Amino acid sequence: MQHLESKFMLANGPLFNSRFAISYFRESSCIEYFIKNRISSETISSSLVFSYNPTKKDLHVSRFYPELYLQSAPRYMSSVCFGFLINHCAEIYCLDGACHISLETVPTVCDNFYRKLKDFNFHVIKYGLGNVVELESDINRLFLDTSLIMKHIYGEDEVPFMK
Repeated sequence: MQHLESKFMLANGPLFNSRFAISYFRESSCIEYFIKNRISSETISSSLVFSYNPTKKDLHVSRFYPELYLQSAPRYMSSVCFGFLINHCAEIYCLDGACHISLETVPTVCDNFYRKLKDFNFHVIKYGLGNVVELESDINRLFLDTSLIMKHIYGEDEVPFMK
């Protein structure tokens, strides 16, 4: 699969990596991600969950609410985070161009976040019940260094989301 260069990620990825650390815990076809502040080590987000169905060639975004908007100077940080996580999943599961990303969200998040992601081509697949839209996008593998995403070691006070 061809890897693409993203001007957005080249411009904003280093800032994200200087401010935040990402770790992950993988259990079979699910990956849970955690975001910490690099300076304070404060956990900003946990339970960011992605699951892969190899039969359907579907990387499903089960839960993506990184709460980076609560940090100082949050502009673009959620978008950068999403790019890193998708590409990390693509590396872990060896995803190719035949695979796609799917998720459910509300119309405002669809319009104000997912459709604005230039490195993806999210489009509505179905309007569901309760003001929910189902979105899908191709997976565009980017030239990204995801080696800073480390395996998560649960602390004694942490409860695994996927347990």
